[in-house]
Amino acid sequence: MGDALHRGGKFRIDLVGPFGFFAPDGERIDIRSRKAVALLALLAFAPNGLRTRGWLQAMLWGTRGQAQAQSSLRRELSTLCAILEEHGADDLLVRESQRIQLRLDRIVIDIDQLVVAPKPDAMKDKGDLLEGIDLPDCDEFEEWLLRQRGRIAELQRISIPEPDAALAPVEEVLGGPLPPTASLIADKPPALPPKPSVAVLPFQTVATPEVPGWLGESIAEDIGLTLAQLPQLFVVASSAAAALAERRMTPSEIARTLGVRYLLGGSVRPSATGIRTAVQLLDGASGQQLWVQGFETGREAIASLAESVTVAVAPQIWTRIDVAERHRGLASPVARMDSYDLYWRANALYRNWQRESGLEAIQLTDELVAINPTCPLSASLAAFCNGIAYAFSWTIDREATRRAAIHHFQNTLRLGGDNVEALGYAAGTLVSIGGDMAQADRLVTHALSLLPPYQPTLFWGGWVDIANGNPVRARERFELSLRINPAAGVRNYALTGIGVSLLFAGDAAAAFPLLRHAAAELQTYPTTQAALAIAAAQVGDRDAARAASHQLASLGGAEVVLRTFQDPGQRALLAAALDAAATL
Repeated sequence: MGDALHRGGKFRIDLVGPFGFFAPDGERIDIRSRKAVALLALLAFAPNGLRTRGWLQAMLWGTRGQAQAQSSLRRELSTLCAILEEHGADDLLVRESQRIQLRLDRIVIDIDQLVVAPKPDAMKDKGDLLEGIDLPDCDEFEEWLLRQRGRIAELQRISIPEPDAALAPVEEVLGGPLPPTASLIADKPPALPPKPSVAVLPFQTVATPEVPGWLGESIAEDIGLTLAQLPQLFVVASSAAAALAERRMTPSEIARTLGVRYLLGGSVRPSATGIRTAVQLLDGASGQQLWVQGFETGREAIASLAESVTVAVAPQIWTRIDVAERHRGLASPVARMDSYDLYWRANALYRNWQRESGLEAIQLTDELVAINPTCPLSASLAAFCNGIAYAFSWTIDREATRRAAIHHFQNTLRLGGDNVEALGYAAGTLVSIGGDMAQADRLVTHALSLLPPYQPTLFWGGWVDIANGNPVRARERFELSLRINPAAGVRNYALTGIGVSLLFAGDAAAAFPLLRHAAAELQTYPTTQAALAIAAAQVGDRDAARAASHQLASLGGAEVVLRTFQDPGQRALLAAALDAAATL
């Protein structure tokens, strides 16, 4: 006697502490059989709620013969389905000849809220997973339960701390106010696509009375110390590279000996007007020069030369390495990829914003997590790739994809709550799955308290603010991130975020050139195309508005973009603007 009122709402299953099963109106569904409770838990922990009958039989009736185990599972399922039918929940269990599935799209499960919700304290005091549901006669289930209880206990202990202090004002970080936004694209700098390793070689110094011999060594040491603070790089001490250079080893020999992929070196020499410093980044294996930049300073600036060169080049160095690693990942033969290559190939693939590339990225991150189950960076990338696949509807079972993203998100915080790189991907995951933005904001704030002001964290924080209805701070964070590193690999995504912020401020004229610039590179990123369509329509460029609207339609339409915006008023405003642009 199904209750039709239940069918439109969500059921709830509590697995932490005493087991509870509740209808959408709060009525308890009484499940008395411990085997039935265990059966529901086994299904609930599967990302798609799906298990084979053989696996369930082995877990709950493994000590019995096959025929008896099959009969016991059928009987337990029949009794359980009869109870569910009485409460209008007969469609929650799908029974097939070989598989059983729990309809997770109809159910809210408490384990999915651990560290995802902003106030997880209520979960901390609930007790153990499946309290009182031990099954001593089921060794396989007991081993599974012990592992899961350990994981849940770790998640219950996670607490994102409040930062000791707020982020320094923009004026303090930059030494002055932000320059005009339009200057971000005035010079049109080039758009650029587990830890890369780099060694800093001694800078060759042409010593004169004006240029002391120690100056090159000082610059190399300062750059090495600064790069070592970047969490995405592994930096070998400059003294190690110096010792090998003194033995007259070639750059390739030094890289091979130290086990690094990249070498950073340079020179310091007098010039007609002062001191000329050159910095170059080399591929360690081939010795090929990947990047070079020169600096001209006056002789009176010797005391601050090392610091000024370091501040100028450090962000650019890791950006160039980031680009090189993603290109290397795409070029590597899939059959021979190790975990390092898997990470960088997946990192490059998801940025295509295409279904096939996105699904391959998920497959690669699954392999990556299997190889490195305790690596927070692997978990965070897996969470984000699943999150965007959910947001863009790249998978058939979106709910299973969302739960996979949550699972990896939870592991990210369990394994690396102080890893700023992983925290950025974690915050991005909450944006993509429509998670709680208060928790996402806490993650960003915590990461900035650990390493302020860190350009990638500012970038993620900008998107959290966009999703959370705070475009003013979003614009500030995006712009600050680009002032810190003008050549960042996410430059055009940041320009998109600034453009969206300006649209919310009613300044389509300022947004349009930024978005047009970003869209030239991000032709398959729906948010950029959506924002460009709106800006073009509002400034009267009908051709650009129609072209961007057409491109957005080919990428899945407005819906994939609107999911990012959790503020109802902003979402309605964007929806209306996109409709207007599409009708031009």
